[in-house]
Amino acid sequence: MASREDIEDLADKLINLSPQESEQLAIVIKAKMMPEIERQKGLLDEENRANMQNVAEAQPSMQPPTAREVALQGLIG
Repeated sequence: MASREDIEDLADKLINLSPQESEQLAIVIKAKMMPEIERQKGLLDEENRANMQNVAEAQPSMQPPTAREVALQGLIG
């Protein structure tokens, strides 16, 4: 684990980066994070598919009512 002094030195270096160095650093960080981002995105995609399936199963079907259901509605309504 880095010491407090090491972390402060790193912070100083980051603060003093040139615009070009900052851009290069951003590219490197993004590249190193891509596997984790893709993994999380995959997990979210799986979760979204499961949620959509659950919603579809919970919705009543759009079939027309049977004659019995129509008759019951007439008696009730």
